[in-house]
Formats: sequence, structure tokens, C-alpha cells
Amino acid sequence: MNIDANSKSKSKERVENSFFIMAEKMLSQLPQRGQDILKKRFGLVDDYTVQTLEKIGSDYNITRERVRQIISDARKNISSKSEEANFQEVENSLFFAIEKKCGIIKEEDVLEELSLRGSRQEENAVRFLVDCSRKISVIAEKNRIERSWVASPEVLTKVSKISKAAHELLEKNKKLLSDDEISQELVMILGDFSKKEVLSYLSVLFGIKKNKFGKWGMRHWPEISPKGSREKIYLILKEEKKPLHFTGIAALIEKHKLGTKKVHPQTIHNELIKDERFVLIGRGIYALSEWGYSGGAVKDVLRTILEKSENPLDREEIIKKVFQVRKVKRTTIMINLNSKHFEKVGTGYRLKK
Repeated sequence: MNIDANSKSKSKERVENSFFIMAEKMLSQLPQRGQDILKKRFGLVDDYTVQTLEKIGSDYNITRERVRQIISDARKNISSKSEEANFQEVENSLFFAIEKKCGIIKEEDVLEELSLRGSRQEENAVRFLVDCSRKISVIAEKNRIERSWVASPEVLTKVSKISKAAHELLEKNKKLLSDDEISQELVMILGDFSKKEVLSYLSVLFGIKKNKFGKWGMRHWPEISPKGSREKIYLILKEEKKPLHFTGIAALIEKHKLGTKKVHPQTIHNELIKDERFVLIGRGIYALSEWGYSGGAVKDVLRTILEKSENPLDREEIIKKVFQVRKVKRTTIMINLNSKHFEKVGTGYRLKK
């Protein structure tokens, strides 16, 4: 009985301290029309859809500019009450989350940090309260900085430095970098940044992103934002660093959520066959051609190996070389080696003349 009572008490405390409840308390101090308009504009009513100025204006038979003015006045009214305990409690919790990220945090990340993702009313309530805050600014620069919250505008100077240096570094090296690699490089280049600052500022940039495997690169690189099946296949093989069966590739694409649709192994197999970057090296097993693998049947591999040798090669040496580029059975190699294309000379083999 006591356990149930404690559970209900904690549940009630969480509800009373929710951002949505806080927002409603602040809004309740406004005239009714101001309350209603702000709730519609910030998605705090009905299905929590954010309504446009035009839609709100048509509901009240007023212009969009008049709606904008009402919203501006109402926000100023709420901001003027920023010293109230309820508002300060909200600001402090949000400010703390921002400071943990060195003064700037992407909006979607702070919602994750506060465990609000998936709750539209809580997400919208936080956006509303931040919009009314005097301590927190919302920043969004097209194609440069994602929608983020900052504790002080001065941090943007540091973000700009990181952005410029990181773009130059990645475009020059043309390769993905881990957290340790990119932070070490940028600290060496810039000198006056910590690893934590580097990673925090990188996370808000539009043009530089982390892929599903935690590697940094340019947003447009296929290893960062793979679009088609072939790009996803390439990314999986590149990351795994070893040949894989096409069913395994399909499973990893789905596991790492590289797409929203169901991944069909046969579709992956079809794409593997069509692209020269992928080489069949065994029954359904594919590797990247950039690893040194080449196409062709086992007899073609044997021919290539023996053509490169001036003298006959020992059987075990041949088998070892085939295993380096093919995932086949030993007996398969021997069957092909004993075909009409090759001849045995002493203890070795060579191409038949």
C-alpha cells in the first residue's frame, strides 16, 4: 500500500513539474485571446500541431500581421515575469543542459537530453518557454548551423572557427574520422579548444555530420548520408572491413537503420551483382574491389596467379594465394587446378602451353 502511494506521489510530482504544465501556468496569466493564439502558434492545444499565422488569422478574422503583433506582445508579457520561480526553474534546467554542451546544443539533442522526444506536448512546451526566455537564444543559420539553443551569442565565434577548420580538414583528407581523430586534429590546428568543445560545436553544424557508426564526414558524402542500396552496401562493407554474405549485408543495413523501408536480401544481391565495386568471392559472399579482389571464376583467379609467376608454383602456395582473394573450398580449387587449363610440372603447376 505504501509502495503504491509513493509511486502515485512521484507520478504526480513528475506531472506537476512537466514543461507543459509550466507553460500553461505562464499562459494562464494572459488575456484569453492571447492564450489561445499562443497555444495554437506553438502547438499547445488539440493535436499539438503548430498552426501558421494565416490559419490563426482566419480563425479570428484578423490579418497575419495582427496575429504576429498579438504573439509578440504576449511573449513580452511572459518574459517580463522571468523572475518568477516557475519560469526560473524551467530556465535553469534548460540552461544547465546547454552549459553541459559548452554553451550551445542542437534542439533535437536537448530534447533527447531531457527525455522529451516523442511527447509532442512536452517538446512544444519547451520550445515555447525557450522562445520567451531572456537567458536562452535560439539560433538557426541555413546550411550552416542547425536549430540550436545558446547560452551566450559569443559562443558562435568559436563555432565558426571549428566549422572553418573542420571543413578544410575533411575536404583535404577525404576520409571519415572518429571522435578522437577529428578532435585531436582540430585541437592541434586551433590550439585553444578542448576535445569536449570541438565535439560539441561540430554537433550543431549543418554541413558536417556523424554517420551511424560514429564517424565524422561531410554531410553530402555517401558514407555519411547513404541514399541508395549500393551506397548502403558500400558503407556496411567499408565499416565491417571484411567480405560478407549478401544476407548478412541486408541484416546489417536493417540493424543500423540505414533506411526506413524493409530490406530484402534478394534486392541487396541484385545490387551487388550490378556494381563493379563489389566482387563475388564465394557462394553469395562479396568483398570490395578496392581491397584487391578481382572478378571472375576460380579458374580465372588461378590463371592470374600463375601468369604472374615465372616458375611453376607449389600446390599449397597456389591454394594460399587463392584463399587471399576467394572464399571457396579447398576441393573447388583442386578441381579447377586439375582442369585442362593447367598442367603439373614436378611438384608444381603452371599454365598449359
